[in-house]
Amino acid sequence: MKAIKVSVASTSARWAQIDANLAKIRNAAERAAAEQARLLLLPECCLTGADWPTSAKTPCVEDVALELGSPPMRELGRIARRTKLVLAVGLYERNRGNVYVTQALVGPKGMLGAYRKVHEGRQSSRDRQLFPVFDLGFVRVGISICRDNMLPECARILALRGAELLLAPFTSLPLSRAAWRLERLVALRARAQDNRLFVLSVSHAQPHVPGRPPEWGYSGICCAIDPLGRMIGESRGRVGRRQHLTVSLDPALQRQCFPGDEPTLRARRPGAYRDLVDEQLQKACLRSAPAFQYDRAADRAQ
Repeated sequence: MKAIKVSVASTSARWAQIDANLAKIRNAAERAAAEQARLLLLPECCLTGADWPTSAKTPCVEDVALELGSPPMRELGRIARRTKLVLAVGLYERNRGNVYVTQALVGPKGMLGAYRKVHEGRQSSRDRQLFPVFDLGFVRVGISICRDNMLPECARILALRGAELLLAPFTSLPLSRAAWRLERLVALRARAQDNRLFVLSVSHAQPHVPGRPPEWGYSGICCAIDPLGRMIGESRGRVGRRQHLTVSLDPALQRQCFPGDEPTLRARRPGAYRDLVDEQLQKACLRSAPAFQYDRAADRAQ
């Protein structure tokens, strides 16, 4: 299989300004197509905007959220057809009365699928298949949005289900490049190395978030990591501003990362990991931090 050229682009989406956000996505897609990429990863919630309402006059999340069959999503399909790209686009999705943080995959022939964020409180995905893998024909991709990337189980399940490339879009990355490398890049490199996955990641780009301290912003940094956890590329530019990265992924490298005596996925003993799904251990671990405890009833609801 030949090397695959892929692009990552951060955008500075504005809350509820769908047309303006679409224009930024269109520009990023045209640049990626000019660089002969086949896939473009965009940030979490880049279509709807990422900021929660800051006043009573600001449209609420339910009013901003889009259905996957809505006109803006059809426009993404037209952009994909013109550029011959697969677009991975983030949005607040409205679905059967619920709102989800979703990353949609849109190709030249239309909607390819969607991943709904698993760790998002009341907006967490209730899909029966929480961690789908999408075969794009040229690569099998899994998606893990923002906080999902900080929990190693998500990437592990995707790897076990055959993903070769992990798409990791973010919103709330630290603003400084040094903080991003410490608080996000370390985890992303671990996800790649532990699971022998290529990883692409991107952050929303915004120098300051309304209503937050001056140092709170979205970095806009893009990166690509190989299956050994090594950096393929990191975007340059002023943090908080839009950035872009195009790289080539060599599938042969992934195959070379699976020697028989290497303690990777081949050495796993699933029966030894029962504690990972023990609710009593989960509760005991989190008893000192009640804000992070999950709602068991909501978690089991469909």
